[in-house]
Amino acid sequence: MRGPRQVTALRRGGKLDEAFKLASEQVAAPGADEWDIGDLGWCLIDLVKRHAADRDQASLRDYLSQLAKLQIPASNGLLVEHRERALTLADDDRRAVMEARTLGKDGHHEKAVSAFATLLSKGVLTTDDKVAYGWELFRTIQAIFKATGGSEIPPSAIDAIKRNLNIYLKLGVAEPGLLHTCMLQQAVRLSQGEHLRLVAFARLWDLGSFRPEDFRESQRDDGKVFPPLFETVLQRASKEAANGGSPTEMRYIMPYLDDGLKRFPDNVWLKLNMVKLLRGLERMEDARRLAADFARSKAGEYWTWELVGDLADDPAMRLSCYAKALTCSDDDTFVTKVRLKFASLIASDHPGQARAEVERVIEHRRREGNRISAEADRMARSEWFLAATAVPSGRSFYDRFKLQAEELLFSHLPWTDASVGDEFVIKGQEGQKDRTRRRIYVRASPLALEISVSASHPDIRRMQLGTPIRVQIETSRSEPWKTTVHRIQPRPEGTPDDVVEEVYGVIDHVNSSKALFHFIVAKDVDGTLPLAQFSGGAEVGQAVAVRMVRYHDRKGPRTRSLSVSPTSRSPASGVLKSFSADVEVRNGLGFTPEGIFIPPDVLSAAGIVDGDTVEGLAVINFDKKRSTWGWKAISAKNPDTGGARLG
Repeated sequence: MRGPRQVTALRRGGKLDEAFKLASEQVAAPGADEWDIGDLGWCLIDLVKRHAADRDQASLRDYLSQLAKLQIPASNGLLVEHRERALTLADDDRRAVMEARTLGKDGHHEKAVSAFATLLSKGVLTTDDKVAYGWELFRTIQAIFKATGGSEIPPSAIDAIKRNLNIYLKLGVAEPGLLHTCMLQQAVRLSQGEHLRLVAFARLWDLGSFRPEDFRESQRDDGKVFPPLFETVLQRASKEAANGGSPTEMRYIMPYLDDGLKRFPDNVWLKLNMVKLLRGLERMEDARRLAADFARSKAGEYWTWELVGDLADDPAMRLSCYAKALTCSDDDTFVTKVRLKFASLIASDHPGQARAEVERVIEHRRREGNRISAEADRMARSEWFLAATAVPSGRSFYDRFKLQAEELLFSHLPWTDASVGDEFVIKGQEGQKDRTRRRIYVRASPLALEISVSASHPDIRRMQLGTPIRVQIETSRSEPWKTTVHRIQPRPEGTPDDVVEEVYGVIDHVNSSKALFHFIVAKDVDGTLPLAQFSGGAEVGQAVAVRMVRYHDRKGPRTRSLSVSPTSRSPASGVLKSFSADVEVRNGLGFTPEGIFIPPDVLSAAGIVDGDTVEGLAVINFDKKRSTWGWKAISAKNPDTGGARLG
C-alpha cells in the first residue's frame, strides 16, 4: 500500500509509534507532498494528546515543538484547526493564540489585533499565527475605511491604518498571496488621498511579490472593470518617485516600470513617469527620445509640450515648445509656469510681448487671491521689464514660433487634404459632462475618412462648415477606431467640402411599411435612409448620387451618408448590369446560367416560368447565409408577354 493509506491504517490500528516513524521517513524522502505532511501532522497530534495525558513532559515538549514547526498547507483547514487545538493542551501561549483567533472569527477584530500584538511581543507566534494576525490587521483597516463612508478620512484613522500596515510589513510573512495583495490594495486606497507615499510602501512590500492575477483586469459584480493592480500601483508609485522621489526610489522602481511599459504599451502615464525618472537620474538623451514618442499621443495637452521644452538643450527648441504649449491652452490657472518660461526666452527680442505675458500671470494670481510667485516677481523687477511697453500677444504670435516643435514630433507624417464637418454631442455617463465634438473629413479612397476632435480645438473652433484644411493624423494599428489629429492647417487652395466626393449607386430595396430605402454603391459601400430624406419618389432601380464617409468604431468599419439624391449618372458596371438569359425556376426561385438570382415576387409579377428567356437589370447582392457576393434581379420582363417588374 502507498504511504498515506499505510500510515493512517497503522495509526488507527493503535500502532502510533510505527505510524510516526513511517510518516517521518516519508516527509524526509525526496518528492514528499502535502499528503505526506498531512500524515505526519496527524501522527504528531495523536502523540501530543498521548503525552499530555501520561505527563511525559520531555516527550510532550519534543512533539509540541515538531508540530508547531510543521508547515501545513493552508488548504488543509481541518488539519490546521486540529493542530491548533493540540498545541493548546500543554501550552498557555498556544491557548492564548487560539483565543486570539477565536476573537477574530467572532468579529472582534480590534481585540484580536490587540491579543496578537501581545503574543508577538512574547515571540510565541508561528508563521501561520502571523498570517492570521495579518488578516486581522486587514479586516481592521477595512472597518476603518468603511466607517468613513467615503468621506474625508480623519487624521486619527489615517494614523491607525498606517500603524496596521506597518505592523503587517514587520511580521515578515510578505510573500505572493491573497493577504499580501489585500494589504497592498489598502495602501493604494490610502495613497489616493495623498495620505501615504505608495512608492515607499511598495519598496517594503516588494514589487516582485505580485500574483499572476494581479497582472490582469478585475471585474466587480456590477460589471465595472478595474485595471490590473500591478498597473495601478506602478502608475502611482512611479509618479511619486518621479516627482520628488529619492535617487534610491527612482532606481528601485525603474526595472518594474520597464516591465510595465512592455505589459501596458498604451498607458501614456507610465511613459510620462519614465521620462521624468530618466530626467531625475540625469539620463537626458534617453529622456528626450522617450518624451518625443510619448508626446505624440498627448500632443493636444499644454504640459506635454512644456515637458519636451524643459528637456531640450537648444534654446530655440525650448522657445518653440513653450509657444506650442500656449496654443494648446489659455487657461492661466494651469499655464502660468510655461507662460513665464516663454517670456524669459523672448525678453531680449520681444520685450513688449514678454512684459505682457508676465503681467497676465501677475493679474491672474491677484484676481484669484494667490501670492505672486518668486519668478514672476523677479521678472517684474528686471531692467528689460521696466523699460518695455506691454504688447499683448496671442495665438498668431505663438504660431510664429511653434513650427520647430511640431516638426520635431510630426515631420514623418504626410499632410492630407481634409474639410471641417459639423458638431455633435456625446452624452456623459455616470455623472460625467456631455462632450461636444467636431467632425473632420479626410480625403481617402474609396470614401473620405470621418474622425473627430474637440469642438474647442483652437485650430478649427472658428471655422465654417466645409472649410478646406489639411491634417497630419496617426491611426493606432491595434485599435483602428483611434485616430489622433496631430496638426491642422488651413488649405487656401481648396474648396468647401471638396474631400467628400459624390459616388453613384442604385436603390435596390424600398420598405414602404417602415418608410426606409436601401441603396448600394459598391461592395461593402451601402446604406439605409428614411424616405423623408430623399427628394422625389424613391423607387427600386433609381440611380442615386451619394456623399458618404467611412469611420471606425470598436465593432469595425462603418459608413455614414451625408446626402443622397436622384441622378442621371449611371452606377458602376460592377454594381448594376443588364442581363438576357434563359431562366431556370426551382421551388419558386429563378436563376440564370450566370447565377443571377430572380426573387419570387419578380418572377410572379412578370409571369416568368421555367425555361423562359428573360431580360432585366441586376444589382450586386450579399448572401448572408453563404457569406458571398452575387447578383440579384431588381427588374425583369418576359419578351413573350411583355410583363415587367421592379423588385
